[in-house]
Amino acid sequence: MFSAFSIFRYGLLPIALFCVIVIAAGVHTVVENSIQKSTWPQTVVAVVQSQEFGKNSFPDPHGTVRYVVGGKTYSWQGRGREIGLTVMNPGDQIKLRYNPANPQQINTLVLTGKVTGSIILAVTLAFLGLYVWFFWLRGLLRRPG
Repeated sequence: MFSAFSIFRYGLLPIALFCVIVIAAGVHTVVENSIQKSTWPQTVVAVVQSQEFGKNSFPDPHGTVRYVVGGKTYSWQGRGREIGLTVMNPGDQIKLRYNPANPQQINTLVLTGKVTGSIILAVTLAFLGLYVWFFWLRGLLRRPG
């Protein structure tokens, strides 16, 4: 009824569509980050309090920072990774960017996990390219005879 080729061609289609979503998400992240870097001004934040929870293989400090935007003082509290920080020592002065429409939204805008993301993107592109070529284009590109 169905050949093994057809079963794989259509059976792998959901994975190929997932790969398209992964690629679109990666492109969206990079574009959004670039736009924010060009439109969000910088400010200097002062680390007021910091606490490290346990010894992990990756640093994840929790703390409080204060900063001034337009003469108004703001305070932020939470996980350092939420705003792109892996080190928060009390008294540190760190340059962060803030959203001009909402100064309470701050971030380093450093893409953490860039190496891992690049590997995932490369594998996804390789799989998608191979899938499209082998199951969809190869037969179309064959020369007659």
